[in-house]
Amino acid sequence: MPVLRSSDRKTNIQPPANFVGTVFSDEIVAGKSPSRMRASVVSFTPGGRTNWHTHPVGQTLYCLSGAGRIQFEGEQVQEIRAGDTVIIPPNTRHWHGAAPDKLFSHLAMSEQTDKGEGTAWFEQVSDKDYVAETAPIT
Repeated sequence: MPVLRSSDRKTNIQPPANFVGTVFSDEIVAGKSPSRMRASVVSFTPGGRTNWHTHPVGQTLYCLSGAGRIQFEGEQVQEIRAGDTVIIPPNTRHWHGAAPDKLFSHLAMSEQTDKGEGTAWFEQVSDKDYVAETAPIT
């Protein structure tokens, strides 16, 4: 049984081509065939966020700490907090990241397609969209 040692993996700073602000990522697993699973802990500094993007097989986010935000295209921004799980359907344009004044981290889990296709990245989230009023938590 393999054990993936944390000492064998370094924390990565996410590229400004796909993220706004300072965002860190710690890879948990990058599955080898037949698995297509990828999982990472992503940590956002206040104001940090992804660009708009999609996942061909969808994505699941499990919120670990802090306060974050997520928006599906055409919908209101939602606040997300530790313990929340977000199910993102395949090919749904969305973004996620930290609240403006809080650190935030989540476990991001997704799969690639049979052809190895993964995340499709698009434009940055506008400041207007990012600071929009969040939907009430019900």
